[in-house]
Amino acid sequence: MADRNNNGLYFIVGAIVVVVAFLFFFMSGGDGVDVAPADGGGDTNISVDAAPDAAPAETAPAEPAEPAPAN
Repeated sequence: MADRNNNGLYFIVGAIVVVVAFLFFFMSGGDGVDVAPADGGGDTNISVDAAPDAAPAETAPAEPAEPAPAN
């Protein structure tokens, strides 16, 4: 007859195997290797020049909110 004392041991070993597989799945998700762009990379310089005749838009100040009526 089968020995019933090992059922708990099988459950614990199975749970450990599942946890190890779960950790392996998430730890091996990426290889961490950076891929160089196809054009070889390089420096990118961007300059933004403001229009010389542009004046800042004038905005009206916000009106204060009316207080809520007391109950």
